[in-house]
Amino acid sequence: MLPLAALALLAAGCGGDDESGRTVTAPANGAVRVVAKEYSFDPSAIALGGAGTLRITLVNEGSLAHNLKLMNDGDELGGTPSFPSGESRSARLRVERGSYEFVCTVGDHSELGMNGTLKVE
Repeated sequence: MLPLAALALLAAGCGGDDESGRTVTAPANGAVRVVAKEYSFDPSAIALGGAGTLRITLVNEGSLAHNLKLMNDGDELGGTPSFPSGESRSARLRVERGSYEFVCTVGDHSELGMNGTLKVE
C-alpha cells in the first residue's frame, strides 16, 4: 500500500495540461511520475524530502524514444532504459542529500531541453 503522500503525488502528476517548469515534492523514499515529450520533462524539478530510495516512473508521451538518467557531477547514477512512445518504465534510485540532474540521453535530446533537477533535502 502506498503512503497517502505518494498517492497524492501520483495523482498530481496525472493532469493533462503541459506545465513545463513545474516542480513536484515527494517524501523521502517516495515515488514520482515524470512525462517525457519532445523535448521536455514534466515535472522539470523534483524536491525529495530526504535521502533514501526514489522510484521514478517515466511515461513516454512523445513520438520518439526517450529515457531518464539521473546524473551527479557528470556521473550516471541509474535510470530507465530508452523505450518507445506510448510506453512507461520505472527505476529505483538511491539518493543522498544534494542536487542532481536528470536527462534524456537519446541523441541530442538533453541539449534540446530534456533535462531537469532533483533536490534531496
